[in-house]
Amino acid sequence: MNSRHVTFGILTAIILAGVAFGVNYLWDKRFGPTAASAADCRLAQELIDKAQTPPADVAEAEKWEQQIRQVRYTRLENDGISTEVGRYVRWQKARATGESVRPGTGELDEIYELAAGHCEDSGVDLRIPKIAL
Repeated sequence: MNSRHVTFGILTAIILAGVAFGVNYLWDKRFGPTAASAADCRLAQELIDKAQTPPADVAEAEKWEQQIRQVRYTRLENDGISTEVGRYVRWQKARATGESVRPGTGELDEIYELAAGHCEDSGVDLRIPKIAL
């Protein structure tokens, strides 16, 4: 094998790696989590912290969830982080009230990952306790 073939192979590998990186970057920008502000991420953390103590009574839990929803809808500007907080609150309520419905495989992990992704560049490190259903 001569040096031209080796050089061509190395150059081709570098170009393909660059294209793959670029496509992945653009895919994440287009379809990945949207960037939430630091204020949104701090409020999301407050709501996640509040979600740690849902009432066990079904009626009280519904009121509790409505209160959190009201804050989400009126104060969070980033719809993505709002959605993930809402999903998290919903499963915390299900756990507390003993609902028999369970999240799909990987759904809870997706909530944790997406919520953290929305706040990744905000300077706020979300602490999201795992839900044991």
